Amino acid sequence: MAPTIVFQDGHPLFALGSPGGATIITTVLQILLNRIDFGLSLPEAIAAPRASQRNSTASDAEPAFLATYGNELTNRFGQRFNPVAEIGAATGVELLPNGSLQAAAEPVRRGGGDAEVLCPDGLAPKGVPPKLCAAAG
Repeated sequence: MAPTIVFQDGHPLFALGSPGGATIITTVLQILLNRIDFGLSLPEAIAAPRASQRNSTASDAEPAFLATYGNELTNRFGQRFNPVAEIGAATGVELLPNGSLQAAAEPVRRGGGDAEVLCPDGLAPKGVPPKLCAAAG
């Protein structure tokens, strides 16, 4: 759900999406921020801990998010959190600078995922050799 394609100067950089109902928007947003603003790789951005705020007095947050940011956000800014096991589940694919494709999926959430890029001979994107097209994440 929420398929998102990111372009730069008219060229595709990566695409991602997430199921999760009410947490789709916050999941996709956090992956975008982690990848674009904080420089994480797509697999790292997908694996990073998450929180979700949906107009309530407390935000849902995963254990790793609370361990990393919870104390400071609570003490400094008065944020309140509801611990939840996991938020969202995403997959994505990125066109790397060398022209190869990197697929990425959740390493742990919802039991972990698998993502692969398969480009049979003759079906690789223009300019991408088929041997560079196969990648697993």
